[in-house]
Amino acid sequence: MFYRLLVFFFLFQSYTAISQAPGIVVQAGLTSMYSKDKTITKDGEMHYGWVVGADARLLDGDLYFIIGGQYINTSLRSSTAPEFFVKRDWKVMSGRCGIGFNILRLSESMVFRSKLIGCINFLIDAPSDGLGLEGYKNLNDSFLGAGTGLGFTIGSLDLDFEYQYGLINAYNKVPDSKFGSLTLLVGFHF
Repeated sequence: MFYRLLVFFFLFQSYTAISQAPGIVVQAGLTSMYSKDKTITKDGEMHYGWVVGADARLLDGDLYFIIGGQYINTSLRSSTAPEFFVKRDWKVMSGRCGIGFNILRLSESMVFRSKLIGCINFLIDAPSDGLGLEGYKNLNDSFLGAGTGLGFTIGSLDLDFEYQYGLINAYNKVPDSKFGSLTLLVGFHF
């Protein structure tokens, strides 16, 4: 029985392999960042902000490459209220690359997707004294992250939810100052 299901799955996949065409996705959304360090991100708080960017999808098929970038405008200080558009003092440019893949094709124009990406985040602007606390004054020029996400495409419209896990500390010589993020994006594929 298992082998029959496996054969059916591969036949179904080859039938649905008429995939999303390569192209550019221009996107914008909201992000919430956090750190395990309680001095950086206090309990029950997040670093709220917004994101704009573009990803290029390369190759036809249910598996494709992603190369892109995002501009992230957020707050270096955490807050309890989701203030996405006020007090933005931390600006980051994120370069991204990885693979994307279709999970489920509902029709020719409706697809559930996922992705695995690596991100390098470059500091563009931040307060010169960081958080202003001893040990939390020197932000690194860049830090790394690994991300995944779930997305839904309907025609040329994309809706994505992404999670990024911090791999390298954002503050110099401060353990657990890695930043993770949750991001909701709306994009237009052309």
